This record gives sequence, structure tokens and C-alpha cells, in this order.
Amino acid sequence: MPYYVTHEVFGTNEKASRAVGIDPGLSLSDALDQARQLLIERKDNVTIRGDDGNSISGDDLVACCNGTKTLSPDLSAI
Repeated sequence: MPYYVTHEVFGTNEKASRAVGIDPGLSLSDALDQARQLLIERKDNVTIRGDDGNSISGDDLVACCNGTKTLSPDLSAI
């Protein structure tokens, strides 16, 4: 399943992937890496979304990025 990483830019939601508009989506590990980088850069409202409608953000995403929790394919933090 493809995953997409987004973050808020000046009050609007903008796709944070490198190939906006033609991006086929990221693998789960690539999406987590990209989210980690955006969090390090202190971007607002970083979210990973899947094609199935699931998403993860906030404290659960931070915990997955720092290794406290593990991110499952359905975007649950375990």
C-alpha cells in the first residue's frame, strides 16, 4: 500500500513528498523516514496517511519516529 506524508504549511495541508503531483506513494519505512525528518525540522501537523483512509500523527507518530513504539502497516502505533 502506498503511504503519503503531509504537513501543514501556513494553514493549508501540503503534500511533503518530493514528487508532488506524480508521486505514486512511499513505502512504510520511507514514509516514516520522511515524517521523522519533517519532525526534526519542526514542521506542523506531520501526518502519514494510507490509501485505505488510515492515518497517524501527533504523539503516536513521534513515538514511532523515536523508536518508543512500532508503526504497523495499518498505521497503528504498537
